[in-house]
Amino acid sequence: MGCATGTIKYSLFLFNALWAMLGILVLIFGGLGWGAMPDSYAIGILVLGGIILVISLFGCCGAVRESPRMLWTYATLLLILLLLIVAFIILNPKDVFKKYALQTVENQWELEQTKPGSMDIIQKTYYCCGRDSAQDYLDIKFWNNTVPSSCCKDDSCVNPLNLYLRGCLEKVEEAFADEATTLGYLEWGLLGFNAAILSLAIILAIHYTNRRRRYNY
Repeated sequence: MGCATGTIKYSLFLFNALWAMLGILVLIFGGLGWGAMPDSYAIGILVLGGIILVISLFGCCGAVRESPRMLWTYATLLLILLLLIVAFIILNPKDVFKKYALQTVENQWELEQTKPGSMDIIQKTYYCCGRDSAQDYLDIKFWNNTVPSSCCKDDSCVNPLNLYLRGCLEKVEEAFADEATTLGYLEWGLLGFNAAILSLAIILAIHYTNRRRRYNY
């Protein structure tokens, strides 16, 4: 095995190890994010993580066994995944997480009218109070012109300065302001990494295919 071929082989093996780790991280993200995003989106992320993990294991086996057939199959799978990622980048609706979080605030605020305390988790997470402001609680008779403890720093409303004055819709908007940019970096990073591994796989597959042909002569 030549020096260049060996370098490519072990580079592909290393990249596949990283690819497998990425697949595991995607699976973890999809699992932990369940309920914080649309179910269809979470399922898609879990499927993507599973596909990445399976493909990476297939690539490692192909590189170790120096099998042209496995490597070409691997390269084909990577190409299909590459096309799927491109399609996802083009067709992916914008601000999915922000829209889902905003809708969750709307739903929980609606529930707050009949089930006090429904906004607690959101208010503690985003350090906010009410739908639009703390003033919103004045319209709910249950609170009798007060606010829940979740509207205050350290759950203590004794000190008026502890009160969160900004509404949860505004805070959610602010929290997800960079969603499009962050997802863009992740999507193009995933695409570039896939393309790099695909290139190495094709080079190695061509080399082993040509070597097998020479042995058959």
